[in-house]
Amino acid sequence: MSDKREKLSILQTLTVCNLKEICEKNYLKGYSGTKKELAKFMVDNLEISLEELKNICNIYQIDKLLVKIRDGRDHFLNKRVTIRGRDKISPIVDVGGHRVIINNLGKENFSYLCDDKCADYLYQVKKGSTPFCKHYAAAIAQLIYEKEINPKDKINYIEGQVLEELLEVVNQRKRDEGEELTHRDIEGDLEKLNTDFLDIARQNRTIAREKYHDEPENVFEDLVNRAFLLLDFDTIPQRSGHGWDIVLIAGRAVHPYFIVVECKTAAEGTYNYLVKKQDYLYTLKSYCLDLFKDKLIGAYKGYAKYMLLVAPDFPGETEGCCRKFKDITGFQLSFLPVPVLLKLVNKYRETPILNHDWIEPFFQKERVIKEEDVEEIFEHAEKEIDLLSERLCAKLRERFKQISQISGDAAFIKLDMNVVSSVLEEVISEMPELVIPERRGIVDYINIEHDYYEIWERILKKLGKEFVNILKETSFSQVKNTELKEDLLRMLKVK
Repeated sequence: MSDKREKLSILQTLTVCNLKEICEKNYLKGYSGTKKELAKFMVDNLEISLEELKNICNIYQIDKLLVKIRDGRDHFLNKRVTIRGRDKISPIVDVGGHRVIINNLGKENFSYLCDDKCADYLYQVKKGSTPFCKHYAAAIAQLIYEKEINPKDKINYIEGQVLEELLEVVNQRKRDEGEELTHRDIEGDLEKLNTDFLDIARQNRTIAREKYHDEPENVFEDLVNRAFLLLDFDTIPQRSGHGWDIVLIAGRAVHPYFIVVECKTAAEGTYNYLVKKQDYLYTLKSYCLDLFKDKLIGAYKGYAKYMLLVAPDFPGETEGCCRKFKDITGFQLSFLPVPVLLKLVNKYRETPILNHDWIEPFFQKERVIKEEDVEEIFEHAEKEIDLLSERLCAKLRERFKQISQISGDAAFIKLDMNVVSSVLEEVISEMPELVIPERRGIVDYINIEHDYYEIWERILKKLGKEFVNILKETSFSQVKNTELKEDLLRMLKVK
């Protein structure tokens, strides 16, 4: 086969976007037409060797497989994968309504089938543009997770960087299940956001491809998800092209709430589609109601309150959609520009004093959220901490005043454990923002919100200072004889 024919054959395995990207990187202009015509144009005009072209295409092929792993992640992490046949060489696995049948795993005569409902399998795997679909990736992840196969053994089509990506998905499931403890990479995530967030939001395909091996839209959704994880929200992301992108769970609020998030990139820097096409509100309505709230049961329906659009920026006219959206859905819609979200995340990581209750007004704006709103929400949190501290100190002082009058003397304030328990319960009842009581059967528990360590530090410092002041005042005022002194007086019959 001649070099030209081989180059043409290689280029035709790539997507049109891949081909255009190669042209742009090599300053090749004047191309148009179909994928086949574009590939031929590149063969005639692209001044790179066959070996260089193979290396470039190999990178794109690996990126394509990494995307398949990530596309299958939702099925695996959300527990929609079930092993039906546990033969290690020829397992059968159900993945989100699709059946994956694997034959001779790890062998030279390996093959696999995914059912005809899988568009990936029908139009990409069968046509040879990719070796496996996302359901195969999810099936292999489940087999590794349940220790049916060993990742050190040969797994067809999954090796090297692709295997590393799959194992990271498996490890994420283990972390979610509490089987594996690890440190959060807060500094790493912050660096990604501060370095790339806005460029990715503006559809910088070079950064998306070279650093993240994915399309800008997918990378942007992942970075938005990371941003809200850094704000200590629980999140449910999904890579599906249909429906909402992320659900934020404010489960640590006194009254929990859910936020449906839609992520939008914009090459020109401003997302103005809603201004041009207000009918898109009905698509967003479907995301909030049909694909989310209507699937919830009981009290959880009442937690679904807010929708948030995140994009590089929004025109002011977008705000006119908020009232209409609330009328048709009951959801409060707000618009969050990336620079504002970035400011919120950085300020929170520097001073983590926002809890789910105090940050809730931030999502109730029903307009484009501004940087001033970030400052306002932190000022609000500072006031709430002061009020909470004052309330707790007053409660502590009130109870110890009662106790010291009854059981104090010149040396001690005597507390039996029942009294200690009642004081603790009263103090806990004063701070529902930080401690959530719970009863399971006949046992009472308290859930201490550890993400709010900065708030705890500030409050406990003030409580500790107040406790010391109470001891000091009691020391200066209490002169009642101790029991030891009274015993000695009786023994010595001192008059």
